[in-house]
Amino acid sequence: MPPHGVAELAHPEPNFFIAGMKSYGRAPTFLLLTGYEQVRSIAAELAGDHQAARDVQLVLPENGVCSTSVGGPSSCCS
Repeated sequence: MPPHGVAELAHPEPNFFIAGMKSYGRAPTFLLLTGYEQVRSIAAELAGDHQAARDVQLVLPENGVCSTSVGGPSSCCS
């Protein structure tokens, strides 16, 4: 599933959003970076920066999984 921001997280109730694992169902590929991007997008919307809220800044790898190696840089999501 691609990362998404405020437009996909909004509800009919004004200024009400659900972020995190519940917004994805219980997808096993939900990453912390995905949650951080959701919260960044919601915070921008609530602060009145509507353009920044809709500009999803996270690019996930094709399989949605990031891996790291000990002592080396992350292979993605850095």
